[in-house]
Amino acid sequence: MFDVLIVGGGPAGITAAIYAKRAGRSVAIIEKIALGGQLNIIGEIENYPGFSSVLGPQLADDFAKHTSMLDIPVIYDEVVDFDFSGNKKMVVGKKEKYEAYSVILALGSNYRELNIDGEKKFVGSGVSYCAVCDGRFFKSKIVAVVGSGDSAISDALYLSSIAKEVHIVAKEELKMHNYTFLDINEKGNIFVHQNSLSKKIEGEDSVKSLIYDQDGESKKLNVDAVFVAVGRKPMTDMLKDKITLNKNGYIEVNDKMQTAIDGVYACGDITDPVLRQVSVAVGQGAIAGTEAAKNALKKIFEAKRPN
Repeated sequence: MFDVLIVGGGPAGITAAIYAKRAGRSVAIIEKIALGGQLNIIGEIENYPGFSSVLGPQLADDFAKHTSMLDIPVIYDEVVDFDFSGNKKMVVGKKEKYEAYSVILALGSNYRELNIDGEKKFVGSGVSYCAVCDGRFFKSKIVAVVGSGDSAISDALYLSSIAKEVHIVAKEELKMHNYTFLDINEKGNIFVHQNSLSKKIEGEDSVKSLIYDQDGESKKLNVDAVFVAVGRKPMTDMLKDKITLNKNGYIEVNDKMQTAIDGVYACGDITDPVLRQVSVAVGQGAIAGTEAAKNALKKIFEAKRPN
């Protein structure tokens, strides 16, 4: 039993835990794999205040050290169900059941697939969803990055220092919040194919080419790897009948990060923020942790109040 229980140990969840703990509440984080979440698989970050440049895994380690300094317990368990019906909320893990007056959902999101022929076949043999994880396998090779947003551009910039050529295959015009074409052009080995719809990944034992349609014409790009960067999907499958989700499956919250259920909060990518940035996740986590701590204190006083 805790005052505040955070499900998910990414930047949003860790920040929520820090704020709730500093508010004097008993706090724990339930995390499936490793503290830091997606930070552990991304490369250089250059827009997080206080750091002119920092690698994702290093920032994840710094976040983890902060939780350790505050004696915030981290429970490594896989959550399989929730029960939000009572005054005390229940989180069901594979190992145990956990209760809290306030629950903060910081489950984050996962990669989206292209759902085209050959994609599943070549996962691990040229199809990847993590440029930082797998880019080194394609040194001096020709690779494609499929996507139209900042994540695709970030992957392409990272891969440009490893691969011989990097081709961005974008379904529409590039949507750039953190980058410009100057960033792309300065590299000299990044080529952009806009208005291009990926149709099929071909090869034998590994990826050999990407087939795409551009302006009604079928084209073939000979590549050694396809890195997919077409956005994220929220980790809300187990919450569909338990909490209010928007049409894209993200949790709806108010300005206090509170869901439609009293005592249940959400923060980070699971809430469908306008920008999926570490700084946004941290800001939402600070609000969620503060509000969840207030709610827990209120519930504690109510429990002690004589009838």
